[in-house]
Amino acid sequence: MDHPIKSLQKSNPFETLPETYSCRMSASEIVEDLTKCFNPEKEIVKGQELQQIIVFYAEQTIEPVGWQALWIADSKTNSTLKERLTSPTLVEVSNVDYQSLEATVEVIDEKHEEKETETVLLTELHPLKHQENSAITIEATHNAIQRIRFFYNHLLLPWDSDIQEDWFQFHLPARVGMFCELRSGMLNQETVVRYHYLLSEANEVEKKLQAMALKVEFSEDDMEEEMVGNITELNSKLEQIQQDIEIILNPNTRMLLFGSKVTRVKRNEDPEVLLVVQDQSCLSLHQTLNQLESEFNPQLSIRCYPSLQTALDDCRVDDIVVISKGIHNLYNVNSFRHGGTLIGIGAKEDIVVHPGSNIEVGLTFDDGNVLLKNCTLLINNKQSGIAVKGNVTLENCTLRGACLADNTKNGEKDVGSWKGFYVAPQGKLFLKQCNVINFDVGLRVRAAGQVVLSTSEVSSCNIGILAEEETSVQIYDCELKQCKEYAIGVEMNSDAIGETLLGGKELVPDTFKTENCRFSNNESNVKLEY
Repeated sequence: MDHPIKSLQKSNPFETLPETYSCRMSASEIVEDLTKCFNPEKEIVKGQELQQIIVFYAEQTIEPVGWQALWIADSKTNSTLKERLTSPTLVEVSNVDYQSLEATVEVIDEKHEEKETETVLLTELHPLKHQENSAITIEATHNAIQRIRFFYNHLLLPWDSDIQEDWFQFHLPARVGMFCELRSGMLNQETVVRYHYLLSEANEVEKKLQAMALKVEFSEDDMEEEMVGNITELNSKLEQIQQDIEIILNPNTRMLLFGSKVTRVKRNEDPEVLLVVQDQSCLSLHQTLNQLESEFNPQLSIRCYPSLQTALDDCRVDDIVVISKGIHNLYNVNSFRHGGTLIGIGAKEDIVVHPGSNIEVGLTFDDGNVLLKNCTLLINNKQSGIAVKGNVTLENCTLRGACLADNTKNGEKDVGSWKGFYVAPQGKLFLKQCNVINFDVGLRVRAAGQVVLSTSEVSSCNIGILAEEETSVQIYDCELKQCKEYAIGVEMNSDAIGETLLGGKELVPDTFKTENCRFSNNESNVKLEY
């Protein structure tokens, strides 16, 4: 099991419980959890029955009264409510209307003696960690609200009420699978953009249909006839959007529409060099070309691109992409995920690669051999910085997450990114002269994954390295420091017998080795979990 993030500050009376649902869960785990909670008897649930099973779940798990929360407006919040309340607002729940999934709340404002009462959606409430009434089981309420919020924000679609087949069997796995693919960055940019566009269109059409339904209810006959054509047109549009989204949700039909597009024809199978030339002075460009000449064959043909993303859009497997001083934004690695080389020319601190898309994994490398050399990778608000499924090597690189102590959310310290590296089963990661800084978990290594660190540093993380027992982790001449929970954690089977030996000795026989490693200013150096 992955470890939940622990607060890095002293007790805060307005501290909310962490939003962790789905963050460290696979698609199958999410499906299993939602089925267990919403449909434990595994009955056939049609679309029109979804609301009622959510209501039943809320009745069983959410406290009806007497708990405090922060009300935080989202995109679905009523505009008039936004005008009356400033988000976030501290409130106390005085009643929960389970049928509407709403709560009547009293605004806690010491400046006003009269208590202001509002009705808000349950999904907009974020329970406080420290409740005035210790008898309140706030964790169960919080977990229930997280699940319901996830269901409505990521899984439910406008036409679900018309679905006649078993929603949990035929639609839940596909919806969750799509969510996880978007989170991991597995999809190409064209698919991601098209999917989000269709979702936006579907929601807009649904709002228009709801508004027209209200007008028809209170309109005269001639006005009602005038709207029939518009309603029919909107329903037809919604049906077309539904068909398009179903195509994207199905991996097989999706590939027919959004397969890889070839924009450049290579003369042969030899790797080519793609040079990214941003705004540079003549002297700077001359220095870059001189370094290229010393790095590669002077006769080698070089293609120039105005940005890293345009180069990645055009690259082929095993091509070499060269970048120089500057901030290089990217949204999709395309063919580079299957093998290639990215080299920075200049000081690595001045060469910043920033995955800036809204996906939850910065870079995903599926197979082949990938080399990243001499650059800084800046990871903000991602579930993982780099997901390793093939063979990935980093030389003289820095992987930096957002500062763990980010006082931007209600005085609460958030984590900018969950994991620096995520090494999947069978994945292989090699770090040489690298730095991993500011993550919840610096390196997360799953069973059968392999990691080799040499002359590298892992610092300012909650957990430096977290590995399963069946992994192969080798650490040579490295330093692990300022880890706020522990530097190295090994998840072992309950019947396993291991010894915790420090000072450069073997940690777990045959799987976890350290030589000449230094531990400093860590809360704990090593932890074995059974």
